[in-house]
Amino acid sequence: MRTRRPACFERLLGAVMLAGIAAGCGARAVPIASPAVADAQTAVRVKTAIVNHAELGLRPIDVRVQDGVATLHGTVHSADEVDLALSLASGVPGVTGAESALTVGEPDSPADALRPPARPADPTVPPRSRLPALAPRPAEGPLRLVGLGASVRVNRPAEAGLARALAVGPMLRLRPRNGLGPTVAFNWTNAEIRTGPAGRPGLAAMQLRPVMGGMELGAVRGRFWAGASIVAGYSFNKLHVDVERVGAGRAIAVSNSLVWRPGAAIWIDVTNRVGINVFGGYLFTSPEVTFASDASIATERMSMRSATVSVGVAYWIF
Repeated sequence: MRTRRPACFERLLGAVMLAGIAAGCGARAVPIASPAVADAQTAVRVKTAIVNHAELGLRPIDVRVQDGVATLHGTVHSADEVDLALSLASGVPGVTGAESALTVGEPDSPADALRPPARPADPTVPPRSRLPALAPRPAEGPLRLVGLGASVRVNRPAEAGLARALAVGPMLRLRPRNGLGPTVAFNWTNAEIRTGPAGRPGLAAMQLRPVMGGMELGAVRGRFWAGASIVAGYSFNKLHVDVERVGAGRAIAVSNSLVWRPGAAIWIDVTNRVGINVFGGYLFTSPEVTFASDASIATERMSMRSATVSVGVAYWIF
């Protein structure tokens, strides 16, 4: 015999099932995102589109979205790239408008782009001027990293037995800089040996070919540079004997020697490629010179202390 359930029990069972279904649906419901979250998601999509672009991906561009309007910040190469960035941002889903705060110019390096913005200066602390390490890169022409050229030099030896002479030598110019930095110098010098031991005629000319390196301290103002330096190195010396003249005690040989030199110079870029250098300094070296006569051979160390002045022209090769 089948028992029939009361109607109230069936109504109670149906209510429980409806409550369970409603609870399950409520657990699966996704809350509606706030405007701030939607703007952040849109900014990520715009930034991704810019980074994946062949040209704009190399530019330091930041994206900010508020109420669906994307504002682009950063630096690009040209006005065409500004239009391209706005068009790219406008095509991203969720963007209702695109505005530009981009600057047209030379973009910063990736490291500068990732560096956090500087803190605002304290108005109570006076600003300090800070010179850049190197001269600013010119808008046109070479980078001014290395310049090659030649200089004409005249010296005035302190030794009584030496006479002044002109010399032409190479010149290597490194990029001008503010502050302290490395430098190289040649300062090739000639000197005529007038007398040897006991005042006898030397009848020879001496060539000094120093190769030196050291430090210089300078300041750059546009195309003008001025500074002082001190360098040291090794001098490769050579003797030219006057074979057409006869005299006792002529010089026959000279040794190489250590050399050092303080000095000061100015540099002016007259064009994007060509610069003029004016230098003044004092050269210190003491090679050994051998003198020979019919009766004896004598070697003495001659002081080649000499004031030098030179004018040179160099070409920036890159």
